[in-house]
Amino acid sequence: MLTTLLLLALIGQQAEPAAPPVKEKKICRVEEKTGSRLGAKRICRTQAEWDAIAADARKDTDDASARLRSVNGS
Repeated sequence: MLTTLLLLALIGQQAEPAAPPVKEKKICRVEEKTGSRLGAKRICRTQAEWDAIAADARKDTDDASARLRSVNGS
């Protein structure tokens, strides 16, 4: 009886087999090098990576704008 209860408890504690991780879809963009028509590169990243790059660019732009305003005294 006790053995049966222990086995049932162990069976209940076993985790479901984990599903394989879902591979994120890659999004490719062509980035051209300034001043050259031949320097274009195809870059592929996930949506999360593109979002992080855009957020960094926005932060850099905001920081530069704030520094410019502080220098100009506005």
